[in-house]
Amino acid sequence: MTTHRESKEIIHQSKTKLVPKEIKNLISGGFAGMVAKTFVAPIDRIKILYQVTSTPFRLRDVPNVAMKIVKEEGLSALWKGNTATLIRVFPYAGIQFMVFNKVKYIFVDKHEREHDVSTEPNSEQKSIIRRNTYEKDRKFGLTPVESLISGSTAGAISVLMTYPLDLTRAQLAVLKKKKGPNDGFVKVLMSNYHNGGTNGLFRGITPTLLGMLPYSGVAFAINEQSKRYILDRHRRDPTVYEKMVCGGLSGLFAQSMTYPFEVTRRRMQTVGVLSQAKDTSINVLGGSVETKVAQDAAKIAEQHIVQEEHLRKSPSMLKVMKQVIKEQGVGGLFKGLSMNWLKGPVSFAISFTTFDLIKEFIEDLEAKELNMTISISVNMYNN
Repeated sequence: MTTHRESKEIIHQSKTKLVPKEIKNLISGGFAGMVAKTFVAPIDRIKILYQVTSTPFRLRDVPNVAMKIVKEEGLSALWKGNTATLIRVFPYAGIQFMVFNKVKYIFVDKHEREHDVSTEPNSEQKSIIRRNTYEKDRKFGLTPVESLISGSTAGAISVLMTYPLDLTRAQLAVLKKKKGPNDGFVKVLMSNYHNGGTNGLFRGITPTLLGMLPYSGVAFAINEQSKRYILDRHRRDPTVYEKMVCGGLSGLFAQSMTYPFEVTRRRMQTVGVLSQAKDTSINVLGGSVETKVAQDAAKIAEQHIVQEEHLRKSPSMLKVMKQVIKEQGVGGLFKGLSMNWLKGPVSFAISFTTFDLIKEFIEDLEAKELNMTISISVNMYNN
């Protein structure tokens, strides 16, 4: 017969085996980002090709551009650079969701203490993580400002920790898929570092951060507050469909507000690559690729993707923005936005919903295991 102390020890040991919530958020967020990015990769690649050139964008031309890429480079070329994207997006999305939820529950715990509600569960079953977090979410959700702060913090930290991967991915997306050996992810990444040091790995970080702070803040805030609205209005958790709608709306608004920074970032990231037009896919657009930025790069770049001299003379964010406006007008800073209105909501809807589903799946497994342990322990104690 098992003693009461032994039963409690068995339950305690089972609870210590639960996956820390930070790791669950990291894993769930990482896989959610990978699923979403793979789904929209073809749209993303075509969008980048337009962003880094002066070719006028028309949404009706996109299918023809896609078919031309497939004809010249093969179907897999639509996913050119996607491996680099996945390498980047797992830590990026994972860190983003992990940090957001960490900051979120700092606010939630603060609200809980202010309301003088005990943090201790009422029973062994209520100690299950999912139940605790759901109860906290129901009672002490974030305010809009807190959602904005949590999202902005998550976006900034995730960008700083993974930016060299994003730079490499953008360069690979512009490069043409060859029949022979292609410039691989590691080769391009090491070339950036070898020729430019730390500065070479973080070229374009300024517009990225300036865009990411409101972008991530608004996206997470709208998603969080939309789900909170459904919870308060209908007294139930959002359905999968409602979560997808919330995620889609958040992506639509966030990307529209910060799109000029994305265009600027892509120009700065790929300026060295554009100097070698024959090695890129930009000819499929059918327009001029000789932007002023590309012309400057061509004068100082030689045969490789990134050159040391070029990196030292890399144009500033303001210079790139002014040049885009000079070439194409203010509308140039929003070129490809209509593609983002298609891609963004889909990507965010998939990402936020997949995150919730994977996290719930992990927590359901933990709940079943813990409940089984409690049941076995109770039976052993009674016998």
